[in-house]
Amino acid sequence: MIACERYRFNDFTLINYRRLLSLALKNYSFSLFSTRKIYNSNTLLLRHDVEFSVPIALEMARIEHNLGIRATYFIQLHGDFYNSLEGKTFKQIKEIESLGHQLALHFDAHFWEITQEDRLEFFLIKDKETFEKYFMTEPKVFSFHNNNAFTLSCFKETYAGMINVYSSLFTNVFGYCADSTGYWRYEVLEERLKEAKDKVLQVLIHDGMWGDEVLPPRRRVYKVIDDHASFMKNSYDETLRRFGAKNIDWEGEI
Repeated sequence: MIACERYRFNDFTLINYRRLLSLALKNYSFSLFSTRKIYNSNTLLLRHDVEFSVPIALEMARIEHNLGIRATYFIQLHGDFYNSLEGKTFKQIKEIESLGHQLALHFDAHFWEITQEDRLEFFLIKDKETFEKYFMTEPKVFSFHNNNAFTLSCFKETYAGMINVYSSLFTNVFGYCADSTGYWRYEVLEERLKEAKDKVLQVLIHDGMWGDEVLPPRRRVYKVIDDHASFMKNSYDETLRRFGAKNIDWEGEI
């Protein structure tokens, strides 16, 4: 079996994403994360860990909005692929929120070099306060970025007043399906949705693993990087033009 078939490259297009959501609506009702809520039967918790491309995340948010679906978007403050406080990105994140979606914190324990649970609360509070200050909304939920043995050992339902989506409730009791690293890590989402065997199903989506073209996961991420590089180059040229500054290359002024 060739890689395209084995890893189902065709699944990971935005057109197919809309189709999968429409399929989910036949068997599930969508809900946001809650600590004490008793979820109804056939509830789907749709979670986005925004790691690569806020523009793609926004496209997905619009698709969901048009279908009447609300999801939770977990935003990084220390990501390598985007700066959540940069003007264009900030506005896109706020637009996601304006579509009725929930903003939450995608927390990077590696950034703070946390290895013990008694230090986790302190740094979560720091990032929570920064998040609330800039996005003007209190994050009520968080997810860990790039899990390791330590983060997966943090089973409490809440930390720093935020729901932990890796608590025992969400990892041991409810169903789970994820596209981490660009393929279906556990079960194929379409098959899971058709079976509808889970009373509560958490679905994890990563923006940069989806796009308009059929590509391998590595190429999807490379395209995100290339698209952002093109945006930065164009932004530089446009800024100089707007302020009437000289833009000089090998051949002279552009």
